[in-house]
Amino acid sequence: MFDVQFANKEYLYALLLIPVLAVLFVLYLFNRRRAVEKIGNVSVLAPLMPEVSTSKPILRFVLICLSLACLIVASARPRMGSKVSEVKSQGSEIMILLDISNSMRATDMYPDRLENAKNSISNFLKKLGGDKIGLIIFAGEAYVQVPMTCDLQATDIFVQSVKCDMISLQGTALGAAINLGIKSFPADSETSKAMILITDGENHETNPDPLKAAKEAKDRGIVIHTVGIGSARGVPIPVRPGGSDFMKDKSGQIVLTKLDETPLMEIAKATNGIYCKATNADAGLTKIYKEIENMQKGETTVSYAEYDEKYAIPAFVGLLFFLAACFTLNRKNRWISRLGIFD
Repeated sequence: MFDVQFANKEYLYALLLIPVLAVLFVLYLFNRRRAVEKIGNVSVLAPLMPEVSTSKPILRFVLICLSLACLIVASARPRMGSKVSEVKSQGSEIMILLDISNSMRATDMYPDRLENAKNSISNFLKKLGGDKIGLIIFAGEAYVQVPMTCDLQATDIFVQSVKCDMISLQGTALGAAINLGIKSFPADSETSKAMILITDGENHETNPDPLKAAKEAKDRGIVIHTVGIGSARGVPIPVRPGGSDFMKDKSGQIVLTKLDETPLMEIAKATNGIYCKATNADAGLTKIYKEIENMQKGETTVSYAEYDEKYAIPAFVGLLFFLAACFTLNRKNRWISRLGIFD
């Protein structure tokens, strides 16, 4: 048995087009025959059209379908076997803690706090080289969205997919996010470690205490850099991104959110990190990147699987079927007709 895998297996759904085309072709042949019968009896008209073939159009259609099927299989990228390879490089381990609470919908940053932060993270990822990266999202609870990895492109895809409604329990649990970040670093790694906490700083959860969690991170050799996003003046929170309706409290008053820089400064100071206030021009990650670059680099290992790509085989076979279809005419071939096949 051949162990065949497909890199783009969703493309194989396009094979469902072939039976649809077959049904349409049968209907076409049926309608064509009815049109001929309106003129006269088919057996009587046959001698008047000696070079008209009844099987050649069918053969040509089958060849086209086979060609299409082969090209679809080729686009799905069939591959066989795999070989695990490892590449060693120098870098750091970085865990990004991203606040996705409702307050991140506020529009005091363009286009809003969360989108501004996501765009800044994307630009930050483009600067990294041999570093490993991870992503934790948090609101009232914290979850690992991307475990520590060297796949920066995949991480960026996950970053861009983050929405405020991904965590139902609202709040801003800074301590829980930091504790989860500590646990997310490989225990046996000696590579320099850093966390980047991006939030508006409105901590609604005091258990676990974020400052105590930061001190534990320092004890484990983890530096926490913090980014405060938003303005210090109170701004309303849209119910939906880009909407004109704003969140209200139980008394019907519009809820205001503002940046609280104090806990972020304390967390950064406790771990010898830096605090940056985000602006529309610079979210502070440029300065943090320079700090991470100055950290002592450790050896990171990237493991990836190499596959033996086989898409060229169905592509070549599909091309042969297509060429055969091009040279298959609708009328009879005199030499072949003498053999009594493909009439």
